[in-house]
Parts: sequence; C-alpha cells; structure tokens
Amino acid sequence: MPHSKSYLIQLIIFLFPISIATVQHGGSTLFALLLLTGLALGWPMWQSLESWEKKVLIGFLVFFLLVSVSLVNTQEIFSGIKKEGRYVMFPLIIPIYLLLKKYQLETGKLFFIGFMIAPIAMFFQSYHQITTLQMPRAEGAYSPIVLGDISILIVIIVICFLLTIARSWQHYFAGLLVIGLAISVSIISGSRGAWILLPIALIHFMWAKRDDLGLKSILLIVIFGGLLFFLAINIDRINNGLEGIVKDYQAHIDDSSNMSSFSQRIEMWRYSIIMWKEHPMLGTGIGDFNTDLLRDIKNGKSFLGRSYPHAHNIYFDTLATAGLVGLFGMIIFIQILPFKMFYSFWKKEHDPWLNFYSLSGMTTIIAFAVFGLTEGWLARKPFVLTYVMCILVFMSSIAVVKLRDKEQVINHES
Repeated sequence: MPHSKSYLIQLIIFLFPISIATVQHGGSTLFALLLLTGLALGWPMWQSLESWEKKVLIGFLVFFLLVSVSLVNTQEIFSGIKKEGRYVMFPLIIPIYLLLKKYQLETGKLFFIGFMIAPIAMFFQSYHQITTLQMPRAEGAYSPIVLGDISILIVIIVICFLLTIARSWQHYFAGLLVIGLAISVSIISGSRGAWILLPIALIHFMWAKRDDLGLKSILLIVIFGGLLFFLAINIDRINNGLEGIVKDYQAHIDDSSNMSSFSQRIEMWRYSIIMWKEHPMLGTGIGDFNTDLLRDIKNGKSFLGRSYPHAHNIYFDTLATAGLVGLFGMIIFIQILPFKMFYSFWKKEHDPWLNFYSLSGMTTIIAFAVFGLTEGWLARKPFVLTYVMCILVFMSSIAVVKLRDKEQVINHES
C-alpha cells in the first residue's frame, strides 16, 4: 500500500506541468488530490522538519495571514473570500510538503520530465486553436497570458537543467528542442509581457555561474543571448509590440482618454497609489479593487473606461488592496525568504541535482517577480498553483536528498 500511494503521488507531480496550461481545472484537481492525501497522512512529519524548512513554510502561512488582515476593510465580502481562495494556496502546500517528506519522494526529476513534455502538448493545442479553430491567439485552457508566461517559464527551467545536469549531446538536443517548442507557443499566444523575463534571466544565470563559468556555461549563455537578439530583430510581432508600447504611452501622455492595453495598465497603477493613500497600512481590502475602481470611474478619479478585478501588477495590486502590511509580507515571505533558502544550497552544495533544484527554485521566484510587473498573477489560480508547486517540489527534493545523505552517513558510521 505505501508503494502504491507513492506511485500515485509521483504520477500527480509528473502530470501537473503538462496539464496546468492545457486542461481546464487540471492543475486544481491534481493539487486537490495531493492536498487531501497530505491532510490525511502528512501532519506527523512536522516535528522532523529542519529549521530552514519550517521557516519557509511558516513564512507562507504568515503571508496569508498578513494579507487576510485587510478583510477588515473589505466591503465586497464574497469577492474578498474568492480572492482568499488564491492566497490560501500558499499555506496549503504545508501538508503536501509533509506528505513528500513522509515518503521521502524526490519528485523534482519527474516534475522536470513533465516540464519537458508540456511544450509538446501546448504546441499541438496552440496549433489546433490557430489553424482549425481560427482563433486570433492561442490561449490553451485559460488565456494567452497564462499560456505565454508558462511557456517562457519552461524555457528558463530547461536552461537550468542544461547549466547543471546536462552532460550528453542527447540532453542538449532534447533541451534545445523543448526550448524551441516553448518559444513557438509563446509567439503563437501573442503574450508579449513574458519576454521581459528573458534578458533578466540571462543576467541571473551569468550572476549565478559567476564563480564557475566553464566553457559549457559560457556557450549556453552565449546561445541564449544570441537567441534573444535574433528574436528581437526578426520577429515582426515582437517588434510591432514594442513599437506599439512606445506609441501607446506617448498617446496617453498627449491625451489621457487614449486607452490602449498598456496605457490602461499605467492608469490602473496610478489609481492603485490613490487607493493605497486612503488606507496605507491595511489597504482598501482584498476583493474591493473592482468596486472601488468602478466608483471612482463614475466620480472622475480614474480615466479608465471600465472596471477591472485587479491592477495587472502584483505589487500595485497588493499595495492597494492589502496595504504596506500585505506588500511587505508578499515580498519578504514568498519572494526573499524562499530565494535565500535556495541560494544557500546553490552556494554550498555540489551535487548536480541539488544545484538544479536550487537554481530552478531561484529562477522560478525571479520569473514570477517579473511576470508580476505586468500581470496580476496572484489573482489567477493557474499561476498561483504553478508558483507554489514549483517551490514545493524543488524545496522538498532538496530536503529529501539531504535527508538521504544524512541517513547514509549515519549508517556508514554505525
């Protein structure tokens, strides 16, 4: 029975990256299965956790509590509770984490294989939507933004593999093939915001490998940089998008009634500051952004033509709805704290798979920090699930490998 449970858990972890952007409610269903199993079996493992594990997991719980405090200002309670359903995903990984520790499952390898297979499913689904269904942009199971952002996340996770694990030409061939498919999906989706991540990821990889810039790392970074340059000068959609952003911004400056998608974001961010000033510590209340914006459109405080449920930026949105308490809670407990944890293992460990898990964890946090500049991903369940699952898998895999090493040392000494 324990073996059948561990096989099922590993199967769910493997399927998650494949289904999160291609199957509606696929990721939510898989997460729910893990959660129910963790709630039933995982809790006794809490006492066995190392202090660094408890620190990160408790940090996720603290973030949820700090954001939830803003509910005292929420007027639209139903909307606020719905938003809580996104934030609660962070502490809910605790029983799943304990479950993985209970069975000592190093799920990172299967999770990565799922990442390698996912772009194949995403590409054929996107191709079908564009050619057969005649959709203007591929949107996968949810939206072009979800599809495009996750495809770029896959690109940089695969690069983490190439920088740490890859040794044979088969590894490099498979990795470059998957990168090509993922980039193709991103282009078909027409989601431009995710491309901001690529030059930032290039800087991140150069910084992370600064003490060990071997020939392989240099070649991969040069190839990655060359790919960026080639895409920037040859893909009309990207060029037109960048030129459009500049023109849209200039038009918005000349006439505030000109509302392109970019200028709408600028206006939402400006309005977020106005909302925050009214309730600087706790914010206006999670769930109230749409209602407050609609009210101020009518009284002339905002130039937007319609209301939106969030500010299309996790920093402005959290500041407006959860105040300084929520914003600092988000930055400290779901970004800085887990990043420092992954970085500590990156610096002190030499095992290739530990290096991969550490680099992938850091890269995931950077990716979503960048996605959050133009997209309110904390309001989208597929994004939140992807973020927490990546942290969960990479962190627990590090812990399981370290636990096995510790047990081997004890057995050897005895």
